[in-house]
Amino acid sequence: MNQSRLERLNSWFVHYSNDFLSGDPKTAASIQAKIDHTSRVRANALNIAVSLDLNSNDTCMAEAIGLLHDAGRFEQFMKYGTYKDIVSEDHAELGLRVLAVNQVLKELTEEEKTIVETAIRCHNKYLLPRVISDNCLVFCKLIRDADKLDIFQQFVQETAQNPGDKDGHSPEVIKSILEGNVVSFRIAKTDDDIKLMRMSWVLDINYDFTLKKLIEQRFLERMVETIEPAEDIQRVYDFLRIHLKSRLVQ
Repeated sequence: MNQSRLERLNSWFVHYSNDFLSGDPKTAASIQAKIDHTSRVRANALNIAVSLDLNSNDTCMAEAIGLLHDAGRFEQFMKYGTYKDIVSEDHAELGLRVLAVNQVLKELTEEEKTIVETAIRCHNKYLLPRVISDNCLVFCKLIRDADKLDIFQQFVQETAQNPGDKDGHSPEVIKSILEGNVVSFRIAKTDDDIKLMRMSWVLDINYDFTLKKLIEQRFLERMVETIEPAEDIQRVYDFLRIHLKSRLVQ
């Protein structure tokens, strides 16, 4: 993918997303938040691509995926009034339908189109599929890191403003993390469980750039401070902190 194609994709996205900003101010604010998120994820994708020393075409591809990864969010919010997939529909699949209906990827080669669609489809999944081509895999990992990096930062900021209830944690959540697994949303029952689930995402980080950012931003430390202290919480924190640092020395 070259720079001119990336710019045309950006032009489409700007016009498409801005069409959702008119009307109710509260709705417009929610839409703007996703537009801003997209901008940050695109920047994260670019930075990760540069850190991996990808060539110029692949770097443009990474940016394009960051730009389009949440294309389904706007229609999702207008249709359902929520960004929660669990009570609406999978926003990645919805985004692919939006791109198809608007023929957004028509200028891409078949290989480029496959990579972009696969990365978008996989960016929000609990785990990556076992079978995925090497060409697609690097971009799937990249967008998952780029997306999580912004979600981490936004979640920390939101939690600092509204820490929620220190309402305890579920044993299943602790067990999942200490077994080295990312926590499923379906077993998170309390506010502290949700925080622990977000913390567990560090187990699914792929690239050194992202790992370093999480350490620099003190993500784990800032999150654990908002959770009701307990021996299990300390064990989880220690486990995840050691995991982060050990990944960087491999």
